[in-house]
Amino acid sequence: MRSRQLESFILVCELGSISKAALALNIAQPALGVQIKALEREFGVPLLVRTVTGTHPTPAGLLFLEEARLMVRRLEDLKRSLREVAGQVPRTLAVGLTPSLSGLLAGRLMERLHGALPGVELKLFEELSHALIGHVASGKLDLALAYTAPHSRMLHREARLNEALCLITHPGSRFDGTGPVTLAGIAGAELAMPNEGDLVRRLVTDAMTARGLVPNVAFSLESMQAIKDMVRRGLACAILPHSAVAEDIQAGALVIRPIVEPPLMRTLFLIRPAVTEPNAATAQALRIIDDLLDELRREDRNFTVAS
Repeated sequence: MRSRQLESFILVCELGSISKAALALNIAQPALGVQIKALEREFGVPLLVRTVTGTHPTPAGLLFLEEARLMVRRLEDLKRSLREVAGQVPRTLAVGLTPSLSGLLAGRLMERLHGALPGVELKLFEELSHALIGHVASGKLDLALAYTAPHSRMLHREARLNEALCLITHPGSRFDGTGPVTLAGIAGAELAMPNEGDLVRRLVTDAMTARGLVPNVAFSLESMQAIKDMVRRGLACAILPHSAVAEDIQAGALVIRPIVEPPLMRTLFLIRPAVTEPNAATAQALRIIDDLLDELRREDRNFTVAS
């Protein structure tokens, strides 16, 4: 069994087609088929099955796919470490933040990493949580702070902070005020919300549904900037974390009110690959991130320690 065979098998499973995988790998389809057959002979079980909808892993193939991804990731990490030790490539550290966290932490994080890790090339990626999680699993990122990290053998995840969701409205609206509001009290408000499938929208919808309420979604928007613009124009309210609107609140452009009965929370996870132990640079970065998150919790009461 060779790493090339593992990579080929993974691609076939991801594309659901031997012909598409062969095209992507720039090899003949029969040659790719020979690689797959060799794996099946080596392990003594069928790994793939052809159906009218494409080529899919068998139950044994699903188990093999998970192990193959782990093995390929370990090999890639080993190659990178060897090249760094040999001085063939610069040492790097790639970190991912969500857009809301980037505005709060990016500058301080890069400044402290730069001071603590001389000679290490620092890379910062700003993406939504699901994209960051995928980048950690694939090896593009060494560390990420993301929400709703799933259980996975590819990922080591640790809950760090809970972040409250709040009602966001514009000054002078009927929901303008300083005290908390209940979920039932804002059930009739027209809302600008992220598109279906977004974590915040799922949390709001599930909480309302559990209480016999239906969210009044007037605008479904992919862009956070567009959501905030709808609220600033007085066209709707929003339910968002404070981190997403901190600058607007400070500038007086928006009003924030805590939600109670029930409080709505999302959990922030620190994520790294599970297949390798942190090297010295990553371990130092973990300590710096922990210190920053502790500072953030003290600065913003909407963040609390995750249990």
